[in-house]
Amino acid sequence: MPYEYLIYDKPEDGIARITFNRPEVLNAFHIPMVQEIQRAAKEAAEDDSVVVLVYRGAGRAFCVGRDFKYSGKLQTEDPEGWYAWRRRFHGTGPETWLHPKATIAQVQGYALGAGQNLAVSCDITICSEDARFGYPEARYGLLIGGVHIWNWLMGPKKTKEYLFTGRNFGAREAMMYGMVNQVVPPEELEKTTFDMARDIVNIDRRSPGYIRANKAQINSRHPEIANLTTVNPRVAAQIPIETEFIINSVKAQEKFYADVERLGMEKALKQLHSGFTTRE
Repeated sequence: MPYEYLIYDKPEDGIARITFNRPEVLNAFHIPMVQEIQRAAKEAAEDDSVVVLVYRGAGRAFCVGRDFKYSGKLQTEDPEGWYAWRRRFHGTGPETWLHPKATIAQVQGYALGAGQNLAVSCDITICSEDARFGYPEARYGLLIGGVHIWNWLMGPKKTKEYLFTGRNFGAREAMMYGMVNQVVPPEELEKTTFDMARDIVNIDRRSPGYIRANKAQINSRHPEIANLTTVNPRVAAQIPIETEFIINSVKAQEKFYADVERLGMEKALKQLHSGFTTRE
């Protein structure tokens, strides 16, 4: 089945590549594109000739994250409302950090939100000097602080700074904080990425299975990333469940205190406990 929103190719021996191909919206993710990324990454995972999987974006940006226009329409038209996006999108950890092959992000321009998550969750992240990272969802109030991969890559102080403010930061800052491996001039980005990929392929060709085995060992030394961040699809899937609970909990508490004001404490408590077999 052909791909509509990305290009999957194998430009050299041992190297597979996924190019996000929605440049008109700066490669923003919508669900059909996410599903294609999953399918292409699975194709690379199951190809014994592939050692390295490279991610890049067509045009002037890597990926600006969620397509808010698409997401807004989905929220309006889908019976699940705001829950519709999160029900379908559980992060890209299996396509990056947890992928059996070495993964490289080749980043130019903006890498925001889920696009930023994908970029920094790759095993190696190489970016051009014009790259900008950030998490704009912070500015509409998404509860993500405890599971964001930034906690483990750049530490709590910088994670708080950027989640508390919603500010973006540049390539040099990202490298200083341990988010990226190399920063290069834009004209050298592709060559630097391919040089890195070729070296990885060469070492694996000399010792077949070297990359997969060492990646698994390194990841095992950092279990918090695999188990506690949105790299883990189960953790990502928990976000809407927790958000829904908070919404419903607030409604329930507001109702109780309104009942206290309207009915008085005794009647409100009686109503609160109604339906239960005991108050003990």
